[in-house]
Amino acid sequence: MELKVTVHSLEKILKQRNLFLGFSGILLVISTALSIKIASIDEKVIMVPALRQTIEVSGSEVSAGYLEEMSSLVFLPSLLDLNPDTITYKRDLILKYTSQSSKEYMQAVLEYFAAAKERYTNFDLSTHFTSKNMEIDQKNLVVIANGTLTSIHGKRGFETKQVSYRISYEFTGGKLRLKEFNQVIDEKEQEKIEKEEATKEAEDAKILQKATGEDN
Repeated sequence: MELKVTVHSLEKILKQRNLFLGFSGILLVISTALSIKIASIDEKVIMVPALRQTIEVSGSEVSAGYLEEMSSLVFLPSLLDLNPDTITYKRDLILKYTSQSSKEYMQAVLEYFAAAKERYTNFDLSTHFTSKNMEIDQKNLVVIANGTLTSIHGKRGFETKQVSYRISYEFTGGKLRLKEFNQVIDEKEQEKIEKEEATKEAEDAKILQKATGEDN
């Protein structure tokens, strides 16, 4: 009798072992399949803080939402929301996201922040850009941001003006990188700038002529 009970117990244990081994094998197969599937997925969802819309990348293409979100949350604040104390930090931040496919891109960023450091420090200047809308060229990875730039000149007050900025990117290594950044200037604004430059050159010439005459 005891022998029958023992044999029955052994058979039960063997069945449980076989069931466990079979279940473990199934889990191993599923886990392996999932790992292969995840490794082969080419589409990713990129997460950044305070997202207002879904953003995606697939292969070498990025969604318009991704371009808009990265421009408004990362690049525009780092390039335009400046004061003398934050320029160096934001320069170093932008350099991490600047394209390395050409030395000109890195050099342009360095020159931009060097000029900003001198101007913002000398005039106790701080600026803030508020975006109103963006024109997205998804194919060429170009964004034109239209909005208001507020400039605060220390205790001398502030001024606001409507401006547009063009940002071009490249998508490489799974990251969106800055290529070029510049203000979009219409014909009237260009004429105004050229007129101001001509006036300044004329004034400099008069000062130089006066100084030369006094020396003689």
